[in-house]
Amino acid sequence: MAETGKQLAKDSWKVATTFIGTIVGAGFASGQEIMKFFSHFGFEGIIGIIFSSLLFCLTGTLIMLLGHKLEAHSFGQVVRHVCGRKLGPLMDFLLTLFLFGTLSVMLAGSGAVFFQQWGLSFTLGTALTMIFAILIVLAGLRGIINANSIVVPFMVLICITATIPAITAKNLESVLSGFVPSARGAASCWIMSALLYVSYNITLSVSVLAPLGRAIKNRRALIWGGVLGGLGLGTLAMLINLAILRHYPDSSNYELPSLFVAGRKAWIIQLAFSFILWTEIFTTLIGNLYGLAARISDFTGMNYLLTAIILMALAFIMSQLGFSGLVGTLYPLFGYVSIIFLACLGFYSFLKHR
Repeated sequence: MAETGKQLAKDSWKVATTFIGTIVGAGFASGQEIMKFFSHFGFEGIIGIIFSSLLFCLTGTLIMLLGHKLEAHSFGQVVRHVCGRKLGPLMDFLLTLFLFGTLSVMLAGSGAVFFQQWGLSFTLGTALTMIFAILIVLAGLRGIINANSIVVPFMVLICITATIPAITAKNLESVLSGFVPSARGAASCWIMSALLYVSYNITLSVSVLAPLGRAIKNRRALIWGGVLGGLGLGTLAMLINLAILRHYPDSSNYELPSLFVAGRKAWIIQLAFSFILWTEIFTTLIGNLYGLAARISDFTGMNYLLTAIILMALAFIMSQLGFSGLVGTLYPLFGYVSIIFLACLGFYSFLKHR
């Protein structure tokens, strides 16, 4: 019994950290996503994060349980099953496009870290990240799970260390009481912004969560891991958001607001945070590359490694458009289309449990 409990905890940990690592990419950890989808709404954005965290718990768990039930090797099986015979192929195609867009955002985020934090060329950063991703692209899902199990705890620790000292109730109250947004949020209201945020993130994470549901045999571990992962995402988002608001509107002038906040503390914290940020970008990048290359290779019959190389080369070209520009343009667009998948997932679950 003790061994069973130990294995349940171990598997739940793997699920939770992989869930978090899949979502916490360039936009999330850098603070750029959090700022655009929540911080610009002030106090309402705080409510939006709580709402988003609960949705992450629910939707992430549902997708993994579906992957477990269908024994899914790729995201296509889950998407087509949930969306049906008519809508399924279209959503499968759109998700493939979205994953490619995310590859570009991840590469652009890595370039921004190299440029803003390390004083190196933006293009050099994207090129090196691309090469490293290609070198380990054959690691597969097991490699992604193991990488996140190691990296995510460090990310959480550094995030807490960098953000909590920047948050004080008195200063937050003064900021929120007279809050004036320095820019438009990702949507016209906080609840739509929160829905967009969850919908595109959870839709893109299907590429990893669906086969993860097949890889983890224990359904209880998938449920516990899904809940812990969703709550972990909400906690991280809240800490980053509060730290950004503490220094708002100055923090809104940076490509990487989290690094701006961390940089106001000890330089060693900023350096550690920048390295962890790049690592999180990288783990999300290889997760998306794994799902996308596997899907295209399966559909076209092309060699998996060749497919990955071509995808990264194209994403490298698109990444030169810049990080914040891609986040502000592509992610809200992804969100509106991804709401369809979120609605299908909810409708499917409702019919199943009637």
